[in-house]
Amino acid sequence: GKRHMHKLVMRFLTSIEGKYFALTVDDIKADEEGVPTITEIEVNALMDLVIAKNIFASANGSLTGKKDAKVVTTDTNEIEVA
Repeated sequence: GKRHMHKLVMRFLTSIEGKYFALTVDDIKADEEGVPTITEIEVNALMDLVIAKNIFASANGSLTGKKDAKVVTTDTNEIEVA
């Protein structure tokens, strides 16, 4: 069978110019059609929370802002092997 996997990839600015911190969240919720249901408002709120709580250790210092975010969808097709 075919499976859709959705993950949220968020990139943050750090205290070092031009260096970013990426945070990936797997298994984003989707509707019956398999379309991710997360909203821009939710993503922004999540990113703001991550920055405010400062809980992730970045090699490039603290997270200072939001760079970008995207939902990545992967299709997996299982192949029968004998």
